[in-house]
Amino acid sequence: MRIAIHKGGGRHRLVCTRDDGTTTQAETGPGLPAHDLAHYVAERALGLRQGFFGNVAGGRTIAELGDPAVIPTLPPEAWTAETLARALGATATGACRVDQLPALVRAELGEAALPQLTDALAQTLVDDFATRLAQWRALADGDTLTLDWPQT
Repeated sequence: MRIAIHKGGGRHRLVCTRDDGTTTQAETGPGLPAHDLAHYVAERALGLRQGFFGNVAGGRTIAELGDPAVIPTLPPEAWTAETLARALGATATGACRVDQLPALVRAELGEAALPQLTDALAQTLVDDFATRLAQWRALADGDTLTLDWPQT
């Protein structure tokens, strides 16, 4: 799947084009590209195939994934991905240090959650997220950040 985040002033557009050519898109506010990038980084690094982008690749629309009636029907991995994305976002704002990220995630998901989320992996996630944010911030209005989502 191809993920394109179009930069446009204070409003941006997320467009996902699936391998079969179908698309889903949504206008996002000024802070959401960072959250979308956090999902991308966390889901790829941890192999989460039923998180936000995995669900989009599987046929869900972006609107469905934000629908309060649909959210409870999503697989548990979707909540894991959301928790990781929020924790990554917290590191970017200074609300959480890298060394606190695994504990923050486990506090929400349970102590046994994500045993592979070590301090070293947390640092890798934060570094990749910082790189993606820098790429986004370097774009001029009207430009697009394009990312490829792995095959499932």
